[in-house]
Amino acid sequence: MKIRLLPIACIASAAALLAGCTIATRNSSACEQLMRDKLADPATGMAADTLRVSHRGAAIRGSRVVVEGAIEHRAGVPDAAASDALAASAPLAASAPHAASDLEVAAKPATPKKVNTPAAAECTFHGETLDVFRWLAPAQLAAPVEQAASEAG
Repeated sequence: MKIRLLPIACIASAAALLAGCTIATRNSSACEQLMRDKLADPATGMAADTLRVSHRGAAIRGSRVVVEGAIEHRAGVPDAAASDALAASAPLAASAPHAASDLEVAAKPATPKKVNTPAAAECTFHGETLDVFRWLAPAQLAAPVEQAASEAG
């Protein structure tokens, strides 16, 4: 009888441990997806930016999850008026004797510089149900709890 009890106990404990790991993984994925959805919301003003996740950390049984990464946005993108003015001056510059090589240099659009802003969000779960989501960084998304409560009601 003792021989059968040990394998059954091992299998039961392994199943319990795996169930806890899958909840933590599911909660981490859910928090990351919610972070992406909140960032894509037009109200944030960052809908065109890209979120790059670098780390997901979960507490015991996935009850608290912190997702860290960076929000990547392009700075220095030329606006349409500047590119239209450059296109309008192209025929005039091409008629000059030595301006053809200058035109090639000027006609190439400048590659926009990528600016990375650190980002982090915290999710608190009760089982697999989300209780609280809040931004930890950047500052424009992370509002104090009192301020968020006063805006809500």
